Amino acid sequence: MSQTVARNGASDLDKSTIDYAAIADPGHGNSVAGWTGVIVMLIGVTIGCVGFTIHTATITYVGIGVVVLGLIAGIILRAVGLGNKPKKK
Repeated sequence: MSQTVARNGASDLDKSTIDYAAIADPGHGNSVAGWTGVIVMLIGVTIGCVGFTIHTATITYVGIGVVVLGLIAGIILRAVGLGNKPKKK
């Protein structure tokens, strides 16, 4: 017969040193800049995959260009204030 032992985490973990306020909101990029950049890049990857699949270099390069435009759009939107706000320490 085997016995199961309940564990509550590492025995050497000092829970008093954890800053729970800092890890409460990790900031996963839920912003207009983040979502716009990702959606445009996903469209670009889709276009590029279609072009690659049908062996058309022009469509593949257009898809790559759209991915770059998505990256630039995300950076510009973040610069104008639509990205996540930096955390103050």
